[in-house]
Order: sequence, then structure tokens, then C-alpha cells
Amino acid sequence: MPDTMDRAIRSFAVPISTSQFSCVGERSGNQDAIGYHLEERNACFVVSDGVGGNAGGELASRIAVDTALNTFVDDPSLGADSIQRCVKSANDAILAKQRELADQSRMSATFVSLFVDRDTNQACWAHVGDSRLYWFRRGALMQRTEDHSLSERSGDAAASQHSGERLVKTNLLYRALGARATAEATITAPQRLADGDAFLLCTDGLWQLISQQVMERSLQLADSAEEWLALLRRAAEAKADESQDNYSALAVWVGFPQQVTLAGAAAPQRAAV
Repeated sequence: MPDTMDRAIRSFAVPISTSQFSCVGERSGNQDAIGYHLEERNACFVVSDGVGGNAGGELASRIAVDTALNTFVDDPSLGADSIQRCVKSANDAILAKQRELADQSRMSATFVSLFVDRDTNQACWAHVGDSRLYWFRRGALMQRTEDHSLSERSGDAAASQHSGERLVKTNLLYRALGARATAEATITAPQRLADGDAFLLCTDGLWQLISQQVMERSLQLADSAEEWLALLRRAAEAKADESQDNYSALAVWVGFPQQVTLAGAAAPQRAAV
């Protein structure tokens, strides 16, 4: 599957810009899937990664993205019940396809999503597995999702954020869409957005290659969501090797992070004069 990069900009109550890429790496196919819905009053962004080792990962991730987006469009709400319905619909759709295709009866996928109410300037997110969402404000990390994996439970994933290197190569998941009859997603409470907030949704193939510090430095240098991802992609390509997994990312900028980040960085310097 060819690499992709696109960008969309809207000028409504909450200005939003977005960019994405998906790289095959050294694999024979791409099991990552990306999609988003962006309109005047609401938005939804989704990234999914087929779980390795089982046939049908590429199909499972695509089903997860498309089903979640369609469910959100039918009921664009930040309510926990509505978000859970998006996750449940995606899980049910994968399970239905498993029953239909005997040779792909164990396919599953990770899932991470961002939901935005552009009228109230609020957002929430949900995830299953180890595809991640990072939330930045003024160029610094505010929060990231915690993986549903054994390495995260053991503290290895947290340690790798400081060292920039993955300590355990196999990240065993205990949650994934399609793995069980009931999908157990972690869903945040709605958060108030601020001008300059930036979100990064990505598969584990990307966050294994680049550290949180690289994400922050790249954000502080970028003038657009597209440029931010170009910097992250370049950093990932520099670290990739012959065993590299697919790696994908979706960036979402609220307002103008480049202006807010620069203003925040300049303020301490002015105060010191």
C-alpha cells in the first residue's frame, strides 16, 4: 500500500487542521488504517492497527475505522454512552466478519479515537490496545493514553519514554477489538480545548521509533500539522531498520499551535530580561 499524506483545514467555531501519513515499513502489507470525519459542528479521528500474528489484520483495522466513524456520524455526541457505542459497533463488526470468513476468524485490531464538539470546544478520546493518543498544549505533553499491554503494566513502556528505546520488543496486548465478545475501551471525560492544542494519534510502529521528547521538539519547530508530521516521519525513517513494522500517524491541530507555542517559549525569556 502506498504511503499517504493529506491535509484538511476548516474555519468554523473551533479551527481544526489535520494531516496524516501511513508507511508500510519493511512489511509486505499495511495493517494500519486511518480515517476522520470533520464538519462544522463536530469531528472524529480514528487510527487502528491490525494485531500481528493473526490473518486479517488489515481488514480488521479498516472495519474498525469505518464502523466507528459511521456510528459517530449517526450520533455525534461526546457522551460516554455514545462513545462506547462507537467502540462496540466496531467490535461487533469485526466479530461478524470473523464468522463470515473462517480463515480470518481470529483477526483483531487496536483502536484509538478523538472526538470533538466544535460548538462547546470540548474533546474526549477512547482507545483499545496500544495505538496511542498524545495531547500537547503549548508544545508540551499534557497527557497520553496508557496501553492495554503487559509491558505498560510492568512499567517498561513508561521507561522507554525516557530512554527513547523499547526495552521489550514484543508488546503483548490484553485488549483488542475482535478479541472478545465485549470491547473494553478506556474513555476519557470531556476536556476543554484551548487554542494551540495539538493531538497525535499513532500506531505502535511509530511510538516505538520516536520518543515523547522528539514529538515535543518537532511540534515546537513546526508551522503546521503537515510540517509536524513531516518532521516526525523523518525522525522515524532515521530509526527504522530491516524489521520495521508499519507506522502511521494522524495529527490534529486546534487553532494555531505554532503561534501559541512560540509565545509560550518566548515569555520566560522576556521575563528574565
